[in-house]
Amino acid sequence: MAEGQSDTFWKSLYIYFNEMDFESQLFVKKIYKIIILTVAIISFIIAFFLERFSVCVYSTIGASVLCILVLAPAWPMWKKNQPNWQQANWQKQK
Repeated sequence: MAEGQSDTFWKSLYIYFNEMDFESQLFVKKIYKIIILTVAIISFIIAFFLERFSVCVYSTIGASVLCILVLAPAWPMWKKNQPNWQQANWQKQK
């Protein structure tokens, strides 16, 4: 890739992963906690009866990876409540 294309790629990747509003961040945090806790409890019960602790560990790791892939990117559904920023003082004076 050319230098300009590489720079554009990294900027678009940065915006894609970092532009999420505050309300959506709280919602994603709740979903993440619910999914991880639910999977951990269910996998612990299954692992207890199977007598294999690795089932609990692997399923919790899998749920974490799934949550990161689904919830970490700033999808358009997480960008609905964008804040209205005030103009800087030097912009108001002009």
